[in-house]
Amino acid sequence: MTIITFHGGVKEIGGNKFLVEDKGTKIFMDFGMSFAAENQYFSEFLKARGSNSLIDMIELGFLPKIKGLYRKDYAKHMGFGGDEETEINAVLLTHAHLDHCAYIKYLRPDIPIYCSEESKLIMQNFDETGNGEQYLTLTEKFRFHESDKGSTKGKMVKEKDVQIPRNIKVFESNKKFQIDSIDVEPLPVDHSISGVHGFILHASEKTIANTADLRFHGRRAKDTKKFIDRCSEASLDLLLCEGTRIDKEPSLTEFDVEKKVTEIVKNSKKLVICGYPIRDLDRLQSFYLSAKETGRDLVIEPKQAYLLKLFNSSENLKDLYPSPTDKNIKIYIPKGEWGLIDKDINVFTRKLLDEDYKIWAREFLDYENKIDYRDVSQKQSELMFSLSDFKLQELIDIQPDNGSTYIRSLTEPFDSEMEFKEKKIKNWFHRYGLISSDKDWSQVHVSGHGDGEQIKKIIDGARAKKLIPIHTEPKNEVYHKKWHKNVQTVNPGDSVTV
Repeated sequence: MTIITFHGGVKEIGGNKFLVEDKGTKIFMDFGMSFAAENQYFSEFLKARGSNSLIDMIELGFLPKIKGLYRKDYAKHMGFGGDEETEINAVLLTHAHLDHCAYIKYLRPDIPIYCSEESKLIMQNFDETGNGEQYLTLTEKFRFHESDKGSTKGKMVKEKDVQIPRNIKVFESNKKFQIDSIDVEPLPVDHSISGVHGFILHASEKTIANTADLRFHGRRAKDTKKFIDRCSEASLDLLLCEGTRIDKEPSLTEFDVEKKVTEIVKNSKKLVICGYPIRDLDRLQSFYLSAKETGRDLVIEPKQAYLLKLFNSSENLKDLYPSPTDKNIKIYIPKGEWGLIDKDINVFTRKLLDEDYKIWAREFLDYENKIDYRDVSQKQSELMFSLSDFKLQELIDIQPDNGSTYIRSLTEPFDSEMEFKEKKIKNWFHRYGLISSDKDWSQVHVSGHGDGEQIKKIIDGARAKKLIPIHTEPKNEVYHKKWHKNVQTVNPGDSVTV
């Protein structure tokens, strides 16, 4: 008998946490954050308490109440066990978007995390360039011991934090592997981030597939087709099928994005500024190819350069995307905390300049293709400048010339909070003359999720005996029911016997 418990990822977009149990084997598919749930209670300045985060998250329903699942330092300090053995055999990660992986940081490090190499590198990029993310390693906290000397003798003192590696297991695409009673088939699919995989689980008696997040309009549409074909061959008992955009009409393709961007840039005489997701390397590819076509260089920020460096350091992945030293790539070095990038190095020394940047970013100071705000300001007609929503202050130094252009390649706002954020972003571009009205806002974007026509194609092609909608708003589950004769909708916390 195979049982699936839905600890998230149903009746909502994201937050996927599906626990599959079969003959004593227990596997989570994804362990992600629910943005909708967290936004109900938390904000930038209102978060789970550091000393009680695990309990806070369980109390509010963000994490399942399962002992033996969470890191021992948290569990023991926060009064949620910690000495028991874990019953969880593994986590299968579809991909490294936060709504699928963010809560990995709470898990015990000895629970194996199975993922693609691309997902591992993206999580490494989070860990090494972020603000305390803990995907590949964790730093043990709340370590105390009784002092045996000095003024604190006989009293509790804090021990030094200890870093522990997680048990990360990288699988090969299309190559089966076994986790106790379950055979796992990881199959790549097309999405807006690299390394995404759907899974077919061959349990002791039943076969289950999880689509992950997928589409047909990206650069890897053939992967999605192969996944659906394999689902059909596998005689699925159950398909967990996403429906993020199931109510939408067909959209542009990633190749259309590249074409439209190229047209806009050809008509731009001055600086072209663009905004796109930093870890969407297929979108980077679109802007990179557009820059080459129009005789410009693409300027990227250090975090993206670091991700390209990780991919290009891999024997398996090094030819997928441009190298950070590519002749059509420039790496933008922003001012550090002390702002020494434009100061006289003979006065302020190279050592001080290095210390103005985090360790991971310092190597880019020696790259021949590094530039700073002075170069961008002086060579505006030669560059396509990637500027994230979190770095808009750079406009103050760059001072774009009249006639400069902004291309936005990010998802449009779908709630009031995102609309408020977008309004602030527009204020920056209004102030620096890149837009004079909303009509000047060049929005060129395609989603990482398939539209209704594509999801129907997936449902028809998979030929599963039963379907459960996942990653879908409640009002849109009617589409799954329209296109499949045996659909079961479930609520968070429900368990289903396959």
